[in-house]
Amino acid sequence: MPLEQWRRDILKPNLAAKWDKPDELYSLVISALRDDLASDVDQASERLASIDPVVERGFVTRAIVQLKLGRTDDAGVTLRRAISKVGETGTLLTNKAKVIAAKGDHPAAMATLERGLRLDPNQDNGLSWRIAETTKAAGSDAAQGYLLELAALPHAWRPQLLLGQREIKAGRREESLDWFDQALTRAPHGSDVMLVVSGELGKHGLISDAVQRIAPIYDEHRDDIRAGYNLLQAYVELGDVTTGRALLDRLFAIGQPAYSEHLQRYAKTFDDMIVAPPQPLQHEPEISIAQMALPPWLLGMCDMAWAAPPRRESRQRVVLLPLSATGESAEERASSGREDERGRLSRALPLLLLEQLIYCSDLETILNLPVADGHNLVLFECPVSDEELEHLAEDFAFAVEGEIAKIDGDFNVIYRLRRLEDLAVLTRVERRFTLEGSGDALVSLTGELLAGLAIATSTSIEPRVPLYTLPAAHVTQYVSALGQVLALTLVDSPSARKRLFGERNIYSWLQTLAVSLPTSEPAQFMYFTALAKGRRFRSPILNEFERPAVQRMRELQRAGSYSARLLPLMVAVYPDNDELFDMLSSAKPAEDDAYAAWCGRIAGTFPARPVGPSTRSE
Repeated sequence: MPLEQWRRDILKPNLAAKWDKPDELYSLVISALRDDLASDVDQASERLASIDPVVERGFVTRAIVQLKLGRTDDAGVTLRRAISKVGETGTLLTNKAKVIAAKGDHPAAMATLERGLRLDPNQDNGLSWRIAETTKAAGSDAAQGYLLELAALPHAWRPQLLLGQREIKAGRREESLDWFDQALTRAPHGSDVMLVVSGELGKHGLISDAVQRIAPIYDEHRDDIRAGYNLLQAYVELGDVTTGRALLDRLFAIGQPAYSEHLQRYAKTFDDMIVAPPQPLQHEPEISIAQMALPPWLLGMCDMAWAAPPRRESRQRVVLLPLSATGESAEERASSGREDERGRLSRALPLLLLEQLIYCSDLETILNLPVADGHNLVLFECPVSDEELEHLAEDFAFAVEGEIAKIDGDFNVIYRLRRLEDLAVLTRVERRFTLEGSGDALVSLTGELLAGLAIATSTSIEPRVPLYTLPAAHVTQYVSALGQVLALTLVDSPSARKRLFGERNIYSWLQTLAVSLPTSEPAQFMYFTALAKGRRFRSPILNEFERPAVQRMRELQRAGSYSARLLPLMVAVYPDNDELFDMLSSAKPAEDDAYAAWCGRIAGTFPARPVGPSTRSE
């Protein structure tokens, strides 16, 4: 935004809106001063001095504005008025020294600054100024001696902080820790001591020393979030995932959206640190086949078939199979481990095909998904056999199957359309791609397979409803999201949730995707139904996403998006949110019986306030 427009449209209206609110007016004036806009807040600073109950703050801010505008005499008058009201304070005298210095009387300025530092030796700006002047005039040793003198004052802590910084830069660990400990003892909260100490120790590689001093006293509700970030970084460097994630949960629980992006990066970092090779299972897993006739973002939510287009009665049946893993030696027995990208991609391709066939064709399409012990995803390391395909021929006319291999860091996929009557390969497609290009590669693969299916079945395969289109951007993220929604869909209980890896990052990924693709209805469905699935298995993480979810739903409702129909679901997920309930109360009545019936089922599944808009009048 151009500066003039920002002044006119942002700063000026905000100043007017906060004219009678000293705390908020002060923040606006200080922010403008940082942007060198003193003239724009001249009147506001005058107003602040007249209404601020914190007399020192209001008058000092006014004097700073006057000084920046070159009105030195006026700034001096303002400070004298403040001193007459509250007496001499360290801050008032330090700013008075700036006025004197601006008039060119350096000795008098230093004398006034000295009086101010004796009253308050913990002024960051004033102390730094004094040390710089002392160093310039008499050298570093003199500045060191001056800091030692101030550190002897009973209420001092910033001199100790500066002494600690000097010692650590000189490589004297024990001496620096001693000074830092003194500063932490005297001012653990309400200052920048914790931030400086954690930052300095981390910067110089004293990670354990930082954690030992900061972790026991850090209070996320009162201390600087940046000190919390420093602690998180320390846990990353120490490899302490357990303690780091515990702190991360505390910081997420604050519910501050401004922290979310930074915290999510640490959440992903901790998840990535959990590197464990597959472990042999102590039992033979029970493998069952879950048949999916809808995309995972329509499953597990009380029958959301209303969101899928109707099909004609006569149709041919197609079965989709996950890719098998090839190119690596097979395990002699079943093993369990964290889902990797190859495993996710093995399922992402048939998931992408499934939703396209559901929304773009009359073919009856089923994804046969092997599941271990009820909810664990399965990756087979051998291709599907002809015997298995012949068995599928009893129920299906066509099958789509293939393999995925990892070669020199790239992925190589071979996918085949088979006619089950004679197991003939009608279409074979192959692609080699990097992880970053996986989305475009899989979309290209599905395009060729859809073309082959259209010929084999003499069926038109093309978009039929405006609800569904493939995204033109963020395709790789979209494809990954399909696999993540699938993982959530299979979790059916709090106990199963314990084995869900990276849950918070899944919600964050889907939230980012929904915002990045604001007109993609499937992206919105993925996000909101994922939150509902988390509520279904009673995830405590869901509360962190309440505010952004409400905002996203508000935006969708204003835009008239189809996915705004999920508003009743969000009211069920966050039943105490008045804003959601108010949106629902003013929503249009349900336009079809299937959707209205679903609203009623949701209300029964998530007992809370009534969550369905009224059905249409007869």
